[in-house]
Amino acid sequence: MIKGRNVQFTSVEHSTNFQKLKEKYPQVENASDYRSAAYIVALPDVFNLVGDINQLEWLFSWCYEFKTVTVEESDDWDYSRNGTYYRRDFKELDEQGNMVVGGSRFAGLSGGGRRLTLAAMNLFNGAKGFDLEDGLCSWDDRLFEVFLNACLLRKGGRIG
Repeated sequence: MIKGRNVQFTSVEHSTNFQKLKEKYPQVENASDYRSAAYIVALPDVFNLVGDINQLEWLFSWCYEFKTVTVEESDDWDYSRNGTYYRRDFKELDEQGNMVVGGSRFAGLSGGGRRLTLAAMNLFNGAKGFDLEDGLCSWDDRLFEVFLNACLLRKGGRIG
């Protein structure tokens, strides 16, 4: 009976942070991938490192470092300055061309917090890099409960 399960917040601050993310990303209301990821990102340990959420391009852009590159032609993602087009690219890619999670804010998380954030990314869009065994070995009871709640939300559970 997962769909009827209700999930609780760990604190008032967790709830407040979640509401802020819900205002920024209205999809949180009806999309379980957004809701489960936002539930983890709203955790004070994580949220306090995110920075100004109004500056986020997407829910996990704070986890990456970017560089600006000049491009020959424009597309929807480019921006122009004095007739020259620029695009923000990921600063670091792996051998397969996938973006590498990193950056100073991501590095500021505890080991358990990093693994929980990777779990949120995986619940959100199947991002690679999350290892369940690593998470289970690093999470205390509180972080493990947050992970379980996020899984319940991803499977259709509700907050309340």
